[in-house]
Amino acid sequence: MARNIGVVGVGRMGLAMAKKLIAAGHGVNGYRRSSMDDFVAAGGTTADSPAALTTASDIVIISVNSQTAVDEVLYGPSGVLGALQQDQIVLQTTSLTPAQSREHSEKITVAGGVMLDCPISGTPGMLEMGRGAFFVSGDRAVADSIADMLQTICPKTTWVGDVGAGAATKSVATALVAIHNLAAAEGLALAQREGGDIRAVHDAISDSPAGSAMFEIRGTLMAKRDYSDGGGSLDGYLRGLGAVFNATRDSGATPLLDITHDWYRAAVEAGHTGQDQASIFEYLLEQSGD
Repeated sequence: MARNIGVVGVGRMGLAMAKKLIAAGHGVNGYRRSSMDDFVAAGGTTADSPAALTTASDIVIISVNSQTAVDEVLYGPSGVLGALQQDQIVLQTTSLTPAQSREHSEKITVAGGVMLDCPISGTPGMLEMGRGAFFVSGDRAVADSIADMLQTICPKTTWVGDVGAGAATKSVATALVAIHNLAAAEGLALAQREGGDIRAVHDAISDSPAGSAMFEIRGTLMAKRDYSDGGGSLDGYLRGLGAVFNATRDSGATPLLDITHDWYRAAVEAGHTGQDQASIFEYLLEQSGD
């Protein structure tokens, strides 16, 4: 069923979602403060505020990069909350803590809407290839009613529980992506120190029992030593990883998360910024004197 869908935050991830929805025949309204020429070229319709977008849409997707930005587009002047229609669905895809997600859900409910907490695991490029994953939480019946739309964006869409469970699942995914990425970098750095051909090592281990999605995807960037196409910068990922690290400090032992966070932070402090997080491979080589 074709719907009018609004995307607040047509950045790289929001644009990737919008393109998939447009290709599936949905009407897509978009909002961001900078130029939206790329969005218009893809077939989208611009809105001049989150409120105007909400009025023109059946479903609203929030795709911004921080809790502060979520607050601004929901509750600020000309925000989503003031224009919500009764029972209108809001998909909150920004990575937040479970407590933050529950707080937003309560406010949206009071305003007459319904929020699904559904962060995405994956980069914009992975989304375009159909390799992203939605972690959906909230009212199961509401989620089921738009399952076709969710699966248009991410074929792997999983309902994981009440509001907040999506955010908690994304925290686990964030930690595992970084841990696997660092493990891939360490393994390939070891191969290089031992005189191996890291491209051959990467090809041999990918799809083997020792491989992983991160080894396959980001190991490719490490083997080429080209970090321009991955989709998630090391410093940008550190912000999300740091939020998970801080939120889980009192929840029990997290030895691999602790180590990974320390190495990511050290790499960023050493100047490894602006390139995909696979570039931590270069920092490991530097620490080995290579």
